[in-house]
Amino acid sequence: MNEVIEILTKLGVIISGSHFVGTQGVHFDTYMNKDVLYPHIKETSRICELYAEKYKDRNIEIVVGPTMGGVILSQWVTYYLNKMGSRALAVFSEKVKVENEEKQFFSRGYDKLVKGKRVLIVEDNISTGISIRKVIKAVKDVGGNIIGVCAMVNRNPKEVNSETLGVPFEALSNIEVPLYKPEKCPLCKSGIPINTTLGHGKKFLESKK
Repeated sequence: MNEVIEILTKLGVIISGSHFVGTQGVHFDTYMNKDVLYPHIKETSRICELYAEKYKDRNIEIVVGPTMGGVILSQWVTYYLNKMGSRALAVFSEKVKVENEEKQFFSRGYDKLVKGKRVLIVEDNISTGISIRKVIKAVKDVGGNIIGVCAMVNRNPKEVNSETLGVPFEALSNIEVPLYKPEKCPLCKSGIPINTTLGHGKKFLESKK
């Protein structure tokens, strides 16, 4: 078994057999509850060491992680890159709503740290790729040179890859999880209740009232 999957399974991060709604409104039956991982420092640290091992020879100058989980990842990955001889810095991008559209941007002077630098973007869980595209755009907008994007888990490798993202992309592990639009969701058609505890099921149901 892949080491990352082994760690996530042991901690109960990967939850199957329910009916979940994702950030972008898609439905699926397997959820990655990443919030379960981060309190476990030893396991989080080990996973971030695996990120660093992939990129230790690529002269990474700055590691970017989107809020919230990506902040933890960027710090730990940079820590290990530095242990491996790098002098990389760690920053994070933040979510902002502009004209009812959510975007990622850099504040706190981080844009100046990213500009002209060799950038590694780290993310935990990727499904549709929409969120990571916003981070990629934020880095490009401030003049960063994206050397790589790396996810802990890619749940949609056929649709989210280097070709579709337009930048070098890798994942520490892949779990193919079918994603369904609400109107074509077999879970809905089978009458399986939407999980309102994890994911965005509660928000989805409220929008239908």
